[in-house]
Amino acid sequence: MAANRDSTKDLKLAIASSSVVEVSTEASVSIDTTTSQLQTTFNLKEVQDLPTATVGLGVLNLSLLSPGVASSGGIGAGTGPSIGGQRPRDNNFEVDGIDNNNKSVTGPLLNVPNDATGEFVLLQNFYGAQYGHSTGGQFNALVTTGTNSPHGRVYEYFQNRNLNAVDAVQARANIGANTATNPVAKNFQPRYDNNRYGGALGGALIKDRLFAFSDYERNSIGRASTPVTFCAPTAGGFNQLNGITFASTNNYAVYKQFSPVAGAQAATGGDAGCPSGNTISVTSAAGTTSIIPVGDVSLSTPLFSNSTYSTSSADYTITQKDSLHFRYVYNREDALDTASTFSQFFINSPARFHLASVNEIHTFTASLSNDFRFGFTRFASTTPVPATNFPGLNVFPNFIFDNLNFVNLGPDPNGPQSTITNLYQAIDNITWVKGHHTIVIGGEARKSIAPQLFVQRARGDYEYSNLNLYLNDVSPDVLSQRNALGAIGTPTFYGDQTVFYGYGNDDWKVSPKLTLNLGLRYEFTSIPASEKLQALNSAASVPGVITFGKPSPQYKNFAPRVGFNFAPDQNTSIRAGFGINYDVLYDNIGTTEAPPQFQSTINGNLAVQTPGFIAGGGLPGVFNFTTLAQQRAATTAFVPDQRLPYSETYTLG
Repeated sequence: MAANRDSTKDLKLAIASSSVVEVSTEASVSIDTTTSQLQTTFNLKEVQDLPTATVGLGVLNLSLLSPGVASSGGIGAGTGPSIGGQRPRDNNFEVDGIDNNNKSVTGPLLNVPNDATGEFVLLQNFYGAQYGHSTGGQFNALVTTGTNSPHGRVYEYFQNRNLNAVDAVQARANIGANTATNPVAKNFQPRYDNNRYGGALGGALIKDRLFAFSDYERNSIGRASTPVTFCAPTAGGFNQLNGITFASTNNYAVYKQFSPVAGAQAATGGDAGCPSGNTISVTSAAGTTSIIPVGDVSLSTPLFSNSTYSTSSADYTITQKDSLHFRYVYNREDALDTASTFSQFFINSPARFHLASVNEIHTFTASLSNDFRFGFTRFASTTPVPATNFPGLNVFPNFIFDNLNFVNLGPDPNGPQSTITNLYQAIDNITWVKGHHTIVIGGEARKSIAPQLFVQRARGDYEYSNLNLYLNDVSPDVLSQRNALGAIGTPTFYGDQTVFYGYGNDDWKVSPKLTLNLGLRYEFTSIPASEKLQALNSAASVPGVITFGKPSPQYKNFAPRVGFNFAPDQNTSIRAGFGINYDVLYDNIGTTEAPPQFQSTINGNLAVQTPGFIAGGGLPGVFNFTTLAQQRAATTAFVPDQRLPYSETYTLG
């Protein structure tokens, strides 16, 4: 039986002995003639065997086989396909009816392997009042269940560059192969090794009563990276540098510790890694200028990720009127963070995902039933920075040297980051069949607890036009920026929210050929906890001109749904519908808009190069607002500070 679909079939019943009938596949229905809802259902066979369900987004890729669905392309940000022209960020993802959305940036949170998916359902833009949260598609993956017949499956999906054909992108890159300047094979492909393997087992623990299923999968991916090419001193160049006394011996010692040595000096006029020439000029503390030979350095970083997916289900038939259903999905993902230039700063970036649910279905009468679900999802990920010290500083900044082809000395510029999201969800639906009416009334409540750390340039970003400025500890002349914390602030953004949905829907079969779908939905979503702190910006309000304050939630989000399905015969269905939907705002909108009392951007003065910049601590990591005038200025304008060798800019984003 397919999820989210009502099917009509005339049956002739006769009295017979009692027996148990086990449904192992869906009914064959060519056209749904009972609802204006647009939907596509993929059964177990399609989910397991169609190639598109085994790569990338897994079973979600199957939606691309449906009319009205397109790849994201240039339509907009988000993960997944575009449904009916909507942005991918407008989609809603569920696992057995439990929320599976990434609260920070939208998109699916965790993955259910195709071999653990019993059914995948896509609902397009018009759907019943039971469905909401987003204006795009409704994606629901249903976990496989056990049956009376024991069944197992061992599988492996394997692909690499020796098995894959050369794609169009690589073919264009190989044009001109087998020449003196491009001595590679014409069918050359970069390394790609993907080995995904696992096994599944299901069956009955108690015949006709208790069923269990479990799937375990491991996915390892190794890829070739694009080499990072930059400029560095040769061995002779470092010998010269070792004999020079710079204004900061500390800065030079750090650079020498991490920079590789160029194997040979670049060609006259420069090369790919040293486009500005084959030498650089440095000046000692005494003012003596030296010419340092430099050459190309090309680093290929390892790119790999290892993922583990565990999926389990249990179904218990208590009585003919009561049944319990349990689901648990666990994802573990580990990947090497290679966003920095030098391998000394590479570090594992872990992510962990959990989804658990319990579902109780009670049948009061043949025409009245109740469906209750409780779900819990947890997501925890971090982008750490290694415990590598820059002597004299409490954090290791990022240094960029333009005349060395923009080489970056420091950890991942986006680190540190972290996200933890806990979501508690309760849903209850009552279904009542009364004459020609199928009525669904229900409600849903959610509570999310979501602390997140995302502060851009928290350690400081310093870009120099040449290495010499850094070696002599002069303040940067290209970029000098750091996000500082307010004295009362914290970098943690709390996306805690409370959500309530209520709905009623009536599928009214006016005649054997005409069905009306009537529904009304209500949605309330509170403001994330930290976004309420925007009230601190009230110091910058100008009466009659602009007012800063706490955002207010919307209390009147009513969403009517009206549609019909007219089926003049079994092979024809004419649908039309109207509905209003509401999207939820993702947390990344709020994480970058903390009030200045919590965090603000400080820009160094690039016009004046001041000695002892790093020795003095660089840009400060904390700034204290002591007066109302400072708070107002920090919210609205650029504020030069004549007491310091830099200027300060405070922004909301």
